[in-house]
Amino acid sequence: MALQLLTKCPRRSGFGTPVTIATRNIRSRNFATIRHFQTTQQYDEEFDVVVVGSGAGGLTAAITATLVGKQKVLVTEKSKWFGGTSAFSGGALWVPMSRHTEKDTDSIARAKTYIQSYLQKISRMEDYDDALVSAYLETAPEMVEFLESSSAAQFVPCATPDYYMELEGAVTAGRTILNAPYDGRRLGSKLVKQVRYPLQGYCAFGSMQADALDFNAWTHPFSNFRNLALVTGSVLRYMVDRVRYGKGTNFCNGNALVGRLLESATRSGIEFRNEAAAIEPILADGRIMGVVIDRHDGPVRVRAKKAVILATGGFARNGSWARKFLPAGSEWTVSPRSNQGDGIQIGLTSGGVLPKPLNENAALWSPVSEIKTRKGPRIYPHFVMGLTKPGSIIVDVDARRFANESASYQDFGKAVQAAGVQKQYLIGTKAHLRKYGMGAALPAPYPINHLVRQGYLVRAPTISGLATKIGLDPRKLTATVEKFNKFAREGKDPDFHRGEAGYDRAFGDPSQPNPCLGPLEHGPFYAISMHAGNGITMYGLKTNQDAQVLDSQENPVPGLYAVGADSNHFLRGHYPSGGLTLGPSMVFGYRAGLHSGR
Repeated sequence: MALQLLTKCPRRSGFGTPVTIATRNIRSRNFATIRHFQTTQQYDEEFDVVVVGSGAGGLTAAITATLVGKQKVLVTEKSKWFGGTSAFSGGALWVPMSRHTEKDTDSIARAKTYIQSYLQKISRMEDYDDALVSAYLETAPEMVEFLESSSAAQFVPCATPDYYMELEGAVTAGRTILNAPYDGRRLGSKLVKQVRYPLQGYCAFGSMQADALDFNAWTHPFSNFRNLALVTGSVLRYMVDRVRYGKGTNFCNGNALVGRLLESATRSGIEFRNEAAAIEPILADGRIMGVVIDRHDGPVRVRAKKAVILATGGFARNGSWARKFLPAGSEWTVSPRSNQGDGIQIGLTSGGVLPKPLNENAALWSPVSEIKTRKGPRIYPHFVMGLTKPGSIIVDVDARRFANESASYQDFGKAVQAAGVQKQYLIGTKAHLRKYGMGAALPAPYPINHLVRQGYLVRAPTISGLATKIGLDPRKLTATVEKFNKFAREGKDPDFHRGEAGYDRAFGDPSQPNPCLGPLEHGPFYAISMHAGNGITMYGLKTNQDAQVLDSQENPVPGLYAVGADSNHFLRGHYPSGGLTLGPSMVFGYRAGLHSGR
């Protein structure tokens, strides 16, 4: 997750309203004129493969094309920062049967059964594509082994279970893997500064990162010598890094993944351009020949002899498309501001298509909150922490609960949409806040008063007083809390069954009888205003199992590939386990890199 964020999707240019002069020129000429012009022009640069976008999917494709295909590769990035959405993600990948999995407890057939069981549960079997699912499951462990043996990538197992443990084919742990922390100093003083910053709330003091697996040490630094040594050493290193590099260089989670892939890419001879947007395709004889890149010194025509691989991160920041394809109000997003759908536009101009019908889930849903900083407003996604733990609730503008707060973020997002809720409030006790954190407010011993002064956290000694401060009816909110407290003391939530599902319990507090339920009894109380939002879009160009972009006749557009959010999600946006956005991005990036060299 990143610091370089906007508050909301910009209410400007959509795909029908081009955002650059070059794109306007494309759309003002007919296709035959474009093709004639592009066929006769000369190229400024020439590569075998051009990758548009520098997230994990694009970097995986570039490394694969270079190391396996022995190809000359360029990675071009629109923004100043490398890493895309991947850099500020949690860095999780869903990879059944990887080398980090207990293989005697899992199989590809079992993983496929789990996916089918989930789609049957939600009555969406029409979204099952066996060719894509089989390609993903068969290739995912191969991709992990390739990166770990041929690059600086290093994955670690995670105890996260599949989200629907009651379904056939689910496993309790092993399919989701994370990234080992990475020493960003290995990138050199210039490149380390160009990696996208982590999201505020996922780091401390601006850019001091912590491994997700060390969360307990950071929240209990004085409980034992190991924790104290880890935290003290990290803080001292961070102080030195800030002087030398202007930021922390202990990369964790998604930053660690991007850092490792960037190191591997640069050492492999891959060339990089940042602040270099791909603004139009170069087309001739029914295939893509390259792209025009807009740099500070003007447009550059780049030939791609073998392939152009689109990996620009989707359209979450494109206001008109967000309004067109996402539910009302859910266009609030944590995606980088550069995710304007440039890759999808290039694909459509080149003959690719968007699949029909529209995905039921066109994005990865998450409630989001807005943080005010000296550099402007930033967005924080509420994926897990502070929602699943006891001692908090979420209410709508009528001060009523409307869903199971501890459900997976995708399920909670769907419940938000079904209830027609756009604005909501996370309410918790001081004990909840200081033990688990709330949004961008880190748990004790980290300070929170600055967030109270900014208005991000609203504090009051009583529930009725809190209601008045956030504009809710005090009587209604008091009644809602009293009803919930009765459920919490009894350990059962008959209204929304919070704490009953396997996902709820896995991410709750195991020290409590019901790991997700705790009464809101003792003040002061805190509230955070939240909006319906998304982490990244999951509706894009139609592709096959090798990530080739398909035209309206289901034929590949020669030389053109799309991965990550530029391609349509292989499960059409369904999300039955953690790591099912980053995992597909890298798996199909790997397949694109392999196929481009054939």
